[in-house]
Parts: sequence; structure tokens; C-alpha cells
Amino acid sequence: MTKNLIKLSIAVVIFAGGLGSSLSTQAYPAFLRQAQKFGAKNCLFCHKEPEGGEGWNERGQWLIAEKERRKADAVEVEWLAEYKEGEKKDAGKKDGEKKEGDNKEGDNKEEPKKKEKPSGK
Repeated sequence: MTKNLIKLSIAVVIFAGGLGSSLSTQAYPAFLRQAQKFGAKNCLFCHKEPEGGEGWNERGQWLIAEKERRKADAVEVEWLAEYKEGEKKDAGKKDGEKKEGDNKEGDNKEEPKKKEKPSGK
């Protein structure tokens, strides 16, 4: 009787473990399928880890920011149509502002140096 109970317990643990791992690794295959038309080959398209999960690269962080901006319940892969590579880097700029190294070709003007006030010592 105890041997049967042990065998049953082991079978239940193996079944539950297999079911749990298959659900977690197959949770978002639809995301990857949809993202393929935007160039995705694997989960690294948006994630830092090959298995997906927590930890997002620039594209994944952009999608999360879009979700918040749109006040959506979930990320929509179709938003990737609006994603521009490097957009996050330029997001801090306001129109008309330049960051260092943003001079256009032929625009070799340097920013004027600020004059220091003489100290009254």
C-alpha cells in the first residue's frame, strides 16, 4: 500500500512539474509569431534572456512604456509598427534642442563658451 502511494505521489509531482514548465515556456508563443513580421527571430527581440520573462531590452521597454502611455491592459505586438530603433535615446530631446555630436553636416559651429566671472579675492 505504501509503495503504491509513493509511486502515485511521484507520478503526480512529475505530471504537475511537466505541466507547469510547459505552461511557463509556452505562455506567449503568439507574441513571437506576431512579432516575426517586425523581424523577431526569438524572444531576444524584446527580452534580455533567450527564454523571455522579466528583463527587457530597449524594444521591450518601449513596448511597456507604450502600454502605460496608452493606458492599455496588455502589450500589443502591433505597436511595433511604430517603434523606431534608438527612439528611447532621443526621447529626452525637445524639438530644436541638440545634444553633443548632433551637428548636421556642414554645421561646424561650436557652442560659445561661458565667460567666468572673476572672483572677488
